[in-house]
Amino acid sequence: MARSKAMKQRSKLIREGKLDPAMGRKSWGGCLPVERLTPTYQETRNKQDNKHKKKWKHSSYTSEGSISFCPFQARPRAATK
Repeated sequence: MARSKAMKQRSKLIREGKLDPAMGRKSWGGCLPVERLTPTYQETRNKQDNKHKKKWKHSSYTSEGSISFCPFQARPRAATK
């Protein structure tokens, strides 16, 4: 019986040293599962510090990132007719 075109392509890939497509049909796709490590304390702290964009810490005028405001009230303009 003749070999199919797909079988010829698979054997060519194997012959050239490339990945066997049949390996991708297994449960893990030909790779070994890796245990996931929990993040360290330092990684957790860095993630929390960088979670938001530090919107009040971008100011180059103050080092503590405080917000300043003008204590004077603006006078309302007189209506002109």
